[in-house]
Amino acid sequence: MYQLFDYQQKLVDGARSALAQGNKGVLIVSPPGSGKSVVIAEIARLTTEKGRQVLFFVHRKELVNQIKDSFVAQGVNLNNCTIMTVGKVANRLGYLPKPNLIIVDESQHSRAKTYLKIFKFYSDVPRLGFTGSPWRLSGKGFKDIYSAMIEGPNVKWLIKNHKLAPFTMYGYRLGDDSQLKLGSNGDYTNKSLDAFSQTIIRGDIIKSWKRFANGRKTIVYCHSVQFAKEVANAFRRANINAEEADSKTPEKERDRIMSDFKTGKIKVLCNCDLISEGFNVPDCSCVILLRPTESLVVYLQQSMRCMRYQPDKDAIIIDQVGNFTRFGLPDADREWTLEDRIKHPQREGGSAGPAIKTCPQCFGVILASLHDCPLCGYSFETEFRKIAQDRRAELEKINLNAKELRERKKKEQELLLRDPSTFTSLKEFAIYGKAMGHKPGWAWHRAKAKGLIR
Repeated sequence: MYQLFDYQQKLVDGARSALAQGNKGVLIVSPPGSGKSVVIAEIARLTTEKGRQVLFFVHRKELVNQIKDSFVAQGVNLNNCTIMTVGKVANRLGYLPKPNLIIVDESQHSRAKTYLKIFKFYSDVPRLGFTGSPWRLSGKGFKDIYSAMIEGPNVKWLIKNHKLAPFTMYGYRLGDDSQLKLGSNGDYTNKSLDAFSQTIIRGDIIKSWKRFANGRKTIVYCHSVQFAKEVANAFRRANINAEEADSKTPEKERDRIMSDFKTGKIKVLCNCDLISEGFNVPDCSCVILLRPTESLVVYLQQSMRCMRYQPDKDAIIIDQVGNFTRFGLPDADREWTLEDRIKHPQREGGSAGPAIKTCPQCFGVILASLHDCPLCGYSFETEFRKIAQDRRAELEKINLNAKELRERKKKEQELLLRDPSTFTSLKEFAIYGKAMGHKPGWAWHRAKAKGLIR
């Protein structure tokens, strides 16, 4: 039986108190890796020991199996529990034992039709929802589903108190952002992600891993099964034991791959949307992000997968698609709410924490206020002086004649029609980046990734 930490016991007590005050729905918010399954199991134990019935559901089979293990370990009376995926529950309404309490994990999905169908059918049954980030791309809130919210400690507190591992993030873009297009759901379309992935040099992924995380047990997040397989092949060609697993991998083969990864036989596990929620490998100390996303939920679940606590463990996050520029660091302060909100609270009112920047020497993601990189010692004062010198040099020739202006404009227009992968100088990347509206550092990072800057 688990011995709950103080902050976990507070969540249990807070949830029970909120229900006792008459709230029909209570949302419990606690960061990824903080042990929500222990809290869920304890609440289920307290309910079933009184002879009451619990209905637990979540959207994926793997998470169902995981919570069953937690329930058994916590001494929950499984005879008084129904534990299923949301789809199975929705198809069996009227045939399942009437619950006294509904518990829902990964409750950021609660607005989906199948969830709402279940809530409506059991409208008289109190419900508890658990999530690491109550946020949806649509900006729609949860006030009509959960009338109260209980928040656990934030990521900074969990790291400081040795409940999550400290991390170092290395970040830069390998792909061409101009390929990315938003779809109707608010995130990037699969077609544009396919185009983006084709601009990523597979060998650069391996080089980065060897530089920042060589030998670490690593999970790689990709946008598609095909891309995940290509990345796994690239690792194997470099004599690094890697495998790809996805939802269509035969169950026995997937179980074998997961087991081999947990035991360390497989060093790098590449996947597409299979290992974002609930997958627990405490000694995994590195993740590589290769899927650009506009979803804060996806970003936090993936980037923090390597931060499960172990003594003396430090985590490495390699963000090679620039997600950190949209959302800040995983331990940024964020304000959660049940109300409807703007689409991007992490950028416009959700407090993404202090401004950050990337060190051009080691690619570490650090506070923008720092003058020296704490990871490698790089001096930004030197960079500032060089930029000032470059700008002065540019100002020396501003009196171009009409012919020179026409020739320069023509060259710039021709450049915009080219594929950035064909560029051979920092200047070409800079002209293209400015015209396409990319951030100032985009040209530098693309040129650096291509080996044009040493």
